[in-house]
Amino acid sequence: MIVLVLLVSLWMRLEYISGLDVKPISDMGDYDQRAVKLAEEGTFVTGQEHGATYRAPGYVLFLGGLYDLFGHKYRMVYGVQSLLSVATLFAIYLIGRRLFDSQVALLALLIGALYVPFIGYSGVLLTESLFLALFTYALYAFLCGAQDGKLSWYLLAGALFGLAALTRSVALLLPVIAVIWLMLAAKTVRLPRPTWGRLGLMALVMAAVIAPWTIRNAIEQQQFVLIDTTAGLNLLIGNNDYADGIFTEKIYDLPAFHNAMAGDKSDTERDAIMKDAGQAWILNNPGQFAGLTWQRFQMYLSAHKDWIADPYEWYRIPLYSKPFLARYQWTLMSLGLVGAVLACWRDRQALLPVLIAGYFLGTISIFFVQTRYQLPAMPFIILLAAYVLRYLWTSPRALVPIVAAVIGLSWWLEGLAAQYHVM
Repeated sequence: MIVLVLLVSLWMRLEYISGLDVKPISDMGDYDQRAVKLAEEGTFVTGQEHGATYRAPGYVLFLGGLYDLFGHKYRMVYGVQSLLSVATLFAIYLIGRRLFDSQVALLALLIGALYVPFIGYSGVLLTESLFLALFTYALYAFLCGAQDGKLSWYLLAGALFGLAALTRSVALLLPVIAVIWLMLAAKTVRLPRPTWGRLGLMALVMAAVIAPWTIRNAIEQQQFVLIDTTAGLNLLIGNNDYADGIFTEKIYDLPAFHNAMAGDKSDTERDAIMKDAGQAWILNNPGQFAGLTWQRFQMYLSAHKDWIADPYEWYRIPLYSKPFLARYQWTLMSLGLVGAVLACWRDRQALLPVLIAGYFLGTISIFFVQTRYQLPAMPFIILLAAYVLRYLWTSPRALVPIVAAVIGLSWWLEGLAAQYHVM
C-alpha cells in the first residue's frame, strides 16, 4: 500500500511536469537568474539591488548544482523536485509511525497524497520542495534520536536542520520547538544529562553547517547577517497603512521603501530601514496589527487562492478543481484543529505536530498571506487530521461530537473564505 501510494504520487507529479512549459516569473525568475550565475560564474554576487545576501543560499545552490550537472533544463529540476515531494510524503508516514502508529502513518500518507499544492509546487522554481524534504527528515531524525537515544540521529538532525535553515531561515527555531516538545513529553524541564549533551552536539552541527555562509556574509556586508536579508521587506509588506493581509503593489509607494532602495546601500542597510519602518508601524498601531494578524491567521486556515495555480497550469493536475481544493482545505484544517484539542487534552506525544504547525502558522501570520508560506505547516496538520480519524475508529462514542465539531469548523472556514474573498 505504501509503495503503491508513493508510486502513484510520483506518476501524478511526472505527468504534470511533462507538459509544463512556463518561463519562471517573479521570485521564480530571480532564483533562476541567481542559479545560472552561480553555475556559470561560481559566484553569488548579483550586481542587482537585492544582492547576494538577500536570499538564503540553499535553494540557489540546489538549482545551480542541477544546472551545472544537467544544463539549464527546467524539467530536470521539476523531476528532482517531484522525487523530493514524494520523499516528503514518505517522511510524513515515518513521523506518523514514530509519533503514533502505523495506522495514523498510513492515513497521513493517503491524506498528503491528495493535497494538490504538494503536487503543484513540484513544478515551480521555489524553495518549497527542497525545504519540506529537509526539515521533515530533520524532525524524523530528531524523533529517532529522542526515542532510541543514539547520537548519530541527533548529529544527522543537526545537519539537516542547518541545511533547512540555509534554505528558509524560518527553520532556525525548529530545534527549539522540538526540545520544548521533548520536555513536555517527558513532563519535566530537567532532561537527563546525556540527552542535553546530545542536544548540544546537534546544535553545534547545525551551527557548523550555517557558519560558512554567515562568515561570507560578514565579509561582504561588513555586518553580521546570519542567513538572509528578506525579513525587513516581508515585514513592511504586511504591516503598513495599506496592508490588508495580502501582497499589494502599494508597498512601492511607501516612503520607507523608497528610502531603502535609494542610493548605493548594502543589503543589510536596506533590510534594516524596512524592518525599522515595519516595527515602528506595529508599535504605533498595535490594535490594527493585532487585527491584521488575526485576519491573516484566519486566511491561512481558510482556502486562500494561490496565484501560482493559473500561470503554472495546475488545471492539468488530475485532482485539481477549485471546489475540491476549498472543501479539502476546510475539512483538513477542521480535523487539524480538532486534533490539536485532542492532543492537548489527552496525548502529550501528539503535541509535536501541534507545536510545529502552530509555529509556522503563527510566524507567517505576522507578515502577509501566500499559500507557499503555509506549506511547511501542512505535514503536521495532516498528521493531526489522521490522528483524529484513527481516534474515531478506536472511540466510536466520540463520533457524533467530533463530526459535529468538524462540520461546524468547516462552515466557519467557508464563511471566512467569503468574508475575505480568498477563493
